Amino acid sequence: MNLYIYLTLLSIFVFFSIYNFRKKISLFFKVNDIPDQDRKIHQYPTPKTASYPIFITLLIILVMDKFLNIYEDNFKLIIFGTLLIFIIGYLDDRFNLSAIKKIFFSTLIIIFLLNASQNFIITKFYIYSFDTFFNINYFSFIFTILCILCLINSLNLADGINGLATGLIFIWLIYLSEIYKYYISKEIFFLILIILINLILVFLYNLKGNHFLGDSGSLMLSSFVAILTIYLHNQALNDPSHKSSAENILLLFIIPVFDMVRLLFSRLIKSINPAKGDNNHLHHHLINNFSINKSLLIYFLLVNIPIILALFTMINKMFIIGLTLIFYSLTIVYLKKNEK
Repeated sequence: MNLYIYLTLLSIFVFFSIYNFRKKISLFFKVNDIPDQDRKIHQYPTPKTASYPIFITLLIILVMDKFLNIYEDNFKLIIFGTLLIFIIGYLDDRFNLSAIKKIFFSTLIIIFLLNASQNFIITKFYIYSFDTFFNINYFSFIFTILCILCLINSLNLADGINGLATGLIFIWLIYLSEIYKYYISKEIFFLILIILINLILVFLYNLKGNHFLGDSGSLMLSSFVAILTIYLHNQALNDPSHKSSAENILLLFIIPVFDMVRLLFSRLIKSINPAKGDNNHLHHHLINNFSINKSLLIYFLLVNIPIILALFTMINKMFIIGLTLIFYSLTIVYLKKNEK
């Protein structure tokens, strides 16, 4: 227990150390977010170093584990893969990598992880509404890669207003801890707790516009959530329940993922490069109608209400999914109409 208290205190110390020297660190690593008054509407160059404390904490834990053997091999791989994807995010923050390059290098790391352990491959999932397992068979490897990339890119696209990406990761980790509470070891629980504490600190300073996650943070944290979800999903396969059903996992990520899918098809229909950024995201339409705080509140309500209904009531999960998609679509239509 003392070890985890020391690690928690260390992570907090690292956070405030980096925060206090964030301007010098961002200049050294060349990761300032420069406003352009188009998609980046903040007033001053802002350090994209908010995720560095979590990266350093994970790195310290991985090094300590070499001597103390805290985590089992699969979880060591999760941490290692997460750190590698952080590096891709850092390179993007510094050199503005193309979307193709980010996807390519992220895919290489994902393939490495899937080859390293079968525990990271989705071979089947339990559908509670039909009380049956859906077997993916020969497409499991590709399907798993697509799922991880989907979550990584959906959070990357959602990271457009202060506090949103940090809040989403926080929400996801809280619900994953509830869904898989019987399969999360003490060691994993305390690591999640350390990340949650860091996310609260990041959120508070990110909300003020003093500290950004950058792609290093959004890629690292979303990949951690994605791989952790698959790992826990596979741990719980032999004891399926309504909480760990595929519908609930879909509902957990449905708003940012569906927003990404809508953007993809919208750009393709208009013959626009799917990788080209725009101001057509859900959060953009929200801030065109409301303040940032109200926009965050509405977005988080859209994310939380469906999963709360699915986890803590016995309402048909397919009905909740359908209702969520309809409500999301009506929200987009309403917000766009009000902008005109």
